[in-house]
Amino acid sequence: MIKIDEKFLDEVGLSSMPDEQKADFIKQTQEELENRVGERMSEGMTIDQLREFDGIMNNDRNTMIRVLSQIGDYREDAIYKKLLQRHGVTEGNLEILGEYLSVKWIQINRPDYAEITTSVASELKAEIIEARPAILGVAA
Repeated sequence: MIKIDEKFLDEVGLSSMPDEQKADFIKQTQEELENRVGERMSEGMTIDQLREFDGIMNNDRNTMIRVLSQIGDYREDAIYKKLLQRHGVTEGNLEILGEYLSVKWIQINRPDYAEITTSVASELKAEIIEARPAILGVAA
């Protein structure tokens, strides 16, 4: 997922935004980006796929076990190993397993995730640039 941060604000011309507004704007924009990506990704998915992904995101044990049985030995997967390193542990927990399954599920079911994310972020960026004067409260 693309991160909304100070660099993003600079790219859209909002680096002069007052500091007290930046954190809230970054948070709201990140949430909006995630919502839009989620909506775009759900297009063309079956109800079963949507339920399965929802189960993974909510750490539903039965869903996670079912998906793991389809994937095989996750402990040897490079993605899983990278998550263990990122968390600084040698064995996973439910949180790490959930993160692994969400990444793996997207890889399998929406291999176009990166393109969708990039496209949605570009659209959002263009909207923000167009609305920059209103966001900053200055006359266009």
